[in-house]
Amino acid sequence: MTTIKRRKPNRFEMAFLFTFHGVLSAGVLLTYVSEDDIYFLHQFAGYVVGGALLARLLAALVVPKGSPLNLSLPKVFAKRQGGRNPLLAWMAVILIALTGAAVLSGLLAERTGLDGLHEALAEGVLPLFIFAHAAIVLWKPLQRKVSTISANDLDRALAGVVEAVAVGVRLVKSTARRLKPSVLTSSD
Repeated sequence: MTTIKRRKPNRFEMAFLFTFHGVLSAGVLLTYVSEDDIYFLHQFAGYVVGGALLARLLAALVVPKGSPLNLSLPKVFAKRQGGRNPLLAWMAVILIALTGAAVLSGLLAERTGLDGLHEALAEGVLPLFIFAHAAIVLWKPLQRKVSTISANDLDRALAGVVEAVAVGVRLVKSTARRLKPSVLTSSD
């Protein structure tokens, strides 16, 4: 069994991946926000998400074996060896599969009555995995950022919060004093 050495993405592959991620994210957000209120927009965004997934799968079919655009299932218990965290790789596989299932169930919902399945995937399961994905991606940078915060930084931040609260309290008190006479005169 030969292992295929992966390489870093070139600028065209990175542009494709960023575009795919942006279109997919915006499309999923738009379908979620529009829901049934603006149904034609919900459908359009669903088709955009399906098109983005199809473009990603087609790109994976035409790229060479060592390309980062090539799709392959990550190893189940792989250790991180200078590459991507296996948890992120599995999260990508799960998100693509769930998004694809939500798109397919949405396409079939009108014809077959799979509304319940579509809503369960799109409003229940998929958002959980999207938030988990965001948390995993942001964990390391936030952890690094928090570890560089000193006690002086915390003291300054706390002093700023205390000052902001004091300004807010003064604003509320002065607004209440201004309103009080007008309330008294209007009740007479």
